Amino acid sequence: MRATARASAVLHRFGGSLAVSALVMASALAAAPPLRDAVTLQVVSGAELHQPLGYLLGAPLFGVWDTLTLLTVSQHYAVLGTLIVMYAAWRLVAAGRLMTSRRLVTAGLPVETRRPVAVRPAGVRLRPLVRRLALEPLLALGALAALLAFYTAAALIPRPMTGIRLASDDHLAVNFHSHTNQSHDGWSLFTAARNRAWHEAGGFDAAYVTDHYTWAGVDEALPENPARSGDRTVLLSGMEVRLRNRHTNILGDRSRYVFALDSTWHHLDPDLIAAASDRGAPPPTMLYALPGPLDQIVPLTDREPAGVIGVELSDGAPRGLEQVHRQRGEILALADSMDLAVVAGTNVHGWGRTVPAWSVMRIPGWREMSPDELGGAIEELLHRERRRAVTVVERRIPYHDGNAAALAATVPLLAWEHFRALTLAERLSWLAWAALWMAVRARAAARVRAGAVPGRGHRQGGRRRQGGARR
Repeated sequence: MRATARASAVLHRFGGSLAVSALVMASALAAAPPLRDAVTLQVVSGAELHQPLGYLLGAPLFGVWDTLTLLTVSQHYAVLGTLIVMYAAWRLVAAGRLMTSRRLVTAGLPVETRRPVAVRPAGVRLRPLVRRLALEPLLALGALAALLAFYTAAALIPRPMTGIRLASDDHLAVNFHSHTNQSHDGWSLFTAARNRAWHEAGGFDAAYVTDHYTWAGVDEALPENPARSGDRTVLLSGMEVRLRNRHTNILGDRSRYVFALDSTWHHLDPDLIAAASDRGAPPPTMLYALPGPLDQIVPLTDREPAGVIGVELSDGAPRGLEQVHRQRGEILALADSMDLAVVAGTNVHGWGRTVPAWSVMRIPGWREMSPDELGGAIEELLHRERRRAVTVVERRIPYHDGNAAALAATVPLLAWEHFRALTLAERLSWLAWAALWMAVRARAAARVRAGAVPGRGHRQGGRRRQGGARR
């Protein structure tokens, strides 16, 4: 009996840490690479995750925040639903334990001291129930507030980021879709300088500032560019507008587009773009942004000079991620048939510190180019190679593919895939935190045991002394 009680106490005290440690080690046997080619879904060569020391020190928390940031809309709902079910089960179990403990306490009292429940006044019997019913909504609100605080912290708290590291000096990582506080839905503190810092931490070599209907963020960013592109992250000129009433990112100098924009800079007139092309203007560089209907993509051709040169295969917004996961095959089929480049755009507005995907391009000698030369080289490669211009490297995240059972099991599937994709350094961080937590619990238990015996003896001695004094 003593051995069973001791084992039960150990499991109660260290069960969580032991379970996490076992999961970390078991998942290593089925480890999966954290990065993959977004087209083939296979391992991508020449690219790896870079995790700074600060990230690794807090890997258990930062990794969970990263995973939350990469979820689609339906997965967020699935996580919320699962947490509600778990909370309800927890409260039911707690209520059952409380009722059981009360029955045991009553059963252990002498018969003459027990209160017959049947003769209690109705008001007295209802008081504990009323108190419990009043307490439960407060507990539920507290749990909801804690969940919202956790999500808010993931979106707002500055923290180290996971970036990408490319093996070849001829390759660079580009983001084709980002915003600053000049966009109406951007975080007010997300200046062009913070935009650059975010991209540097995420491993990007270049990023397009594509604010909604304004070049104000571009005007703030360009003067701070380095003279040599290889010296730090370069921010390039772009803007998000509506072409044929669909969100489209236009790349390059504004002089190539401003004549075709309406007075609000919201809508780009395809007829004016076509007229400029007839006069010998260079072709525009425009990318179709998601989410959006795929049947309304108009590709750039000789007969349609106001078409797009590429389409996003990754968009960092939850709705964009949802469409990409749901319609990946359709997007790729369209890109193949229309000879469109597939690109990654983070669509960052200042919220969160997680990169879902990177556009990797091969431009020999890009490090020695000026920012203007680099922007021209990126556009030239997009037009020349089209479908073969970009390799999209994405973070590995599971998706339910419309399967109801897989959607319902989102939380366990995410947990398993999250641990499978841990790097060796992350696994060591998880194990170190689990060991630290076990040590803290063990020390706390030792203090309780050490303080319980002296306290009992002191009280007993005090009673004996009081008895002697009375005698």
